Amino acid sequence: MIITIISFILSIIFLGIAAELLARGTEKLEDSLGQGIAGSIILGLITALPETVITVFALVEGKYEIAFGSAIGGNVILFTFGIGLIGLVYFFTWKKDATITSEYKVENRFLIIISIIMLIILIYRKLDLFSGSVLIFIYIYYVYYRIRNREYKNDKKEKINYKLSIIELTLGASMILGISSYFVNYLTIISESLHVPAVWLSLVLTPIAAELEEKISGIRLAMRREDGASLAFMSFVGSKIENASLLLGIIGIFTSFNVYSTLPEYLAAIIANIIGIFSLYNRKVSKYESIGLMGIYFGIIVLSFIF
Repeated sequence: MIITIISFILSIIFLGIAAELLARGTEKLEDSLGQGIAGSIILGLITALPETVITVFALVEGKYEIAFGSAIGGNVILFTFGIGLIGLVYFFTWKKDATITSEYKVENRFLIIISIIMLIILIYRKLDLFSGSVLIFIYIYYVYYRIRNREYKNDKKEKINYKLSIIELTLGASMILGISSYFVNYLTIISESLHVPAVWLSLVLTPIAAELEEKISGIRLAMRREDGASLAFMSFVGSKIENASLLLGIIGIFTSFNVYSTLPEYLAAIIANIIGIFSLYNRKVSKYESIGLMGIYFGIIVLSFIF
């Protein structure tokens, strides 16, 4: 047990280092490429790597429900607890509300499109080759549209050290891929040893742990610079656009999956998307909205206990 606890603590430390590397690498790229590409696409893809790997391996092994849960499981926590946490950290660090400083129209538009497509798939009832191809096409077009409509920020023509940024992002991504699963496993072992109820483990601890690197990198961005919360929010939205389009699309390519077999999770993901759309629509998250969003997450947990 002592070895497990030590390993757990070490995994937290390494995840913190990985998140710091991601924050530093993304900051440098953001100064040149803008928040849309650096945050939504690059950091969004990197922080979504753990669930991407889990989804692909689960599909190869024929564990389709696990693949589906991994693809959309993070939407609820990031669009409620995650946004709220970043909003509060930013407020206590900079004494003002967190604001998206630029470029959010593209992400907001595609998040709405993805949510509508998910509702249509609910009527269609399944992920298959057709619906999967549509979702993958939407993600490819999102990346193309985002790159085409990027904002150029480096007005001073400062030389950007792309090599250092790539090294930092690669190291951070490698550490996340290597450590994330061990961190969740150690947390599960410790929780079971302390007789933490299984429902708390599945609804509270595991979801928070599974998205920990995303939240840590978001916290570091929010603390390091005044527009850091904006970059963090962009990465949250970008990663969830990727999950709800590319990952769900891959599931449809692999198999015909009836979404009604995991209807509560699917509906929760759609509702989370709607919460994300409305909470970030005015490009600002106040401390009261942050508290409210975190309250919504824990309210969902309480309702899960009741029903």
